[in-house]
Amino acid sequence: MSHPARTLRALPTIAASATTDVAEAEAITQVAQARAELPTLDETALDCYLGHLVSKLDATTEADPVAVLASLLCAAGVHLGQGPHVRAGDDPHPLLVWPLIVGRTSSGRKGTSWSTARRLLDAADTEFNRANIKSGLSSGEGLAERFAIKEDEDPADAEGRDLRLMVMEAEWGGVMAKMRREGNSLSAILRSAWEGGDLSTLTVTARVAPNSHVGILAHITPQEFRAKVSDSDLAGGTYNRFLPLAVARSKFLPFSQGADPDVLRQLGGELADRLAAGAKLGTLGFTGEAAELWRALYIRFSTDTNERPQVEQFISRAVPNCLRIAAIHAALDGEPVIHPAHLHAAAALVRYSIDTARAIFTDTQTPARLVAWIAEAGPGGRTKKEITTGFFGGHTKAQQINAMLAQLADARLINRATRPRADGKPGRGTEIYTARAPDGANTANLRT
Repeated sequence: MSHPARTLRALPTIAASATTDVAEAEAITQVAQARAELPTLDETALDCYLGHLVSKLDATTEADPVAVLASLLCAAGVHLGQGPHVRAGDDPHPLLVWPLIVGRTSSGRKGTSWSTARRLLDAADTEFNRANIKSGLSSGEGLAERFAIKEDEDPADAEGRDLRLMVMEAEWGGVMAKMRREGNSLSAILRSAWEGGDLSTLTVTARVAPNSHVGILAHITPQEFRAKVSDSDLAGGTYNRFLPLAVARSKFLPFSQGADPDVLRQLGGELADRLAAGAKLGTLGFTGEAAELWRALYIRFSTDTNERPQVEQFISRAVPNCLRIAAIHAALDGEPVIHPAHLHAAAALVRYSIDTARAIFTDTQTPARLVAWIAEAGPGGRTKKEITTGFFGGHTKAQQINAMLAQLADARLINRATRPRADGKPGRGTEIYTARAPDGANTANLRT
């Protein structure tokens, strides 16, 4: 017969266990929902050496495989140095890739992805991690200063310096705010850094910095990026250097302690050997078959696809990004030429990046909320001024509001009419918007 006191003492434990099970089930459901919202990834993106490393670590981390892959790509391109490169016309391209990891604050696991990648990089080259991976971008002058030749420095010594720098910024929104300050030259310097070249300045405190090799890994939420990026930022050409990649937590691992140290040592040693061999390469070419594939990819990624201007500007450097990624894959395989497999993996990641750019500028919540808000007004509807000030709070550009209203009207979710002036005088009347029953339209697919 059971003892009453023991039974009573056991009840809280049972209740706690049941609560935990429910909470865990909800967490797993949330992970699945977050994953479902991501663009579809062609798994060919992971069909490469770095993808092999990601797969080896995947079971022990909650990070998105895309984020770990991108982190390793950025680090590998920097580590390989200025030796291996590709040419596009008259321009030499260093193997620099700048991933912009875009994910929600809690469910993105952006920091987790970097922790996973960094442990592997540390196993491959601890000294590189210590000396060449930094954070804290603030100004163009500050970045240029790292590569500046000092007045009393021997030119021969300057030529032998380690020019590799990987900048890891976990809060890219803060960097964006600094770039928008009047007089800040960071945007211009970053554009030069992506080219792998001269960061010299002609300001009052002039600096001579003829060479650089800078990679940037940036983390941000989609909401923060949309809020802080402007049309002029995108048109200026800084952000088309980046490779935007949407990420989300991959799984629920409450007891994971990361990869086994022995596995990391083994994988790190192999990565170190490949980095050392790849660094000895020079200009990378194509195999015959790869050249034909590249011709097709070049056409595909450089053809106007009638995207919205924001997206079009963001992805306008898909061609060089694809070429650089493929070259990193080739260099890590010790190949002096790019093979079709390298291009297929690179193109798959670039396509995912393009889909990410589309997703970033697709607000799936605001249009539906706006329709509901207009419907609340009944037959009288809402005026354009009420929408601008009442719904958007006066903080959204007229161009964006007009585009959203036009899209909702095209989707037959709202009606637009013009009410004549109350004073009977000629001139522009008042724009009125009323809601109508959606006949099959889906606001979740609307793009703003």
